[in-house]
Amino acid sequence: MLPDGSVNPGQMTSFNHYALGSVAAFLHNTVGGLSPLEPGWQKALIQPQPGGTLTSASISFDSPYGLYAVSWNLHEEILTVETVVPPNGGALVKLPGIEETIGSGKRSFTCRWRRDERWPPKGHPGPQSVLIPDNFVP
Repeated sequence: MLPDGSVNPGQMTSFNHYALGSVAAFLHNTVGGLSPLEPGWQKALIQPQPGGTLTSASISFDSPYGLYAVSWNLHEEILTVETVVPPNGGALVKLPGIEETIGSGKRSFTCRWRRDERWPPKGHPGPQSVLIPDNFVP
């Protein structure tokens, strides 16, 4: 509470809210493709999932073992994934046609990536049973 009796007027009061954390977790784990596989990040899962209009992303995490990093680029149907695993760390890389456990260091992987025809999602009838087209501009 501020001296005038107001409670942080016009500013966010919590940066540790689930709504923000869940979005960050989705971007980190799914889009970036980096998540812990073992406690303390001794081993990570590297499994980026491109979707929609995203054609590249990069993510990193400074674990107790050191820096894990993933960057990927999708060009047409070719997905290139660059990884960094810290000393004494490890990772399981899961990509289409690839499932490989790797140790520390930098690695590069290339595979075919088929775009999901379900993306972007199609419109659904709302509460008034009116289908709003995906390209609607008010």
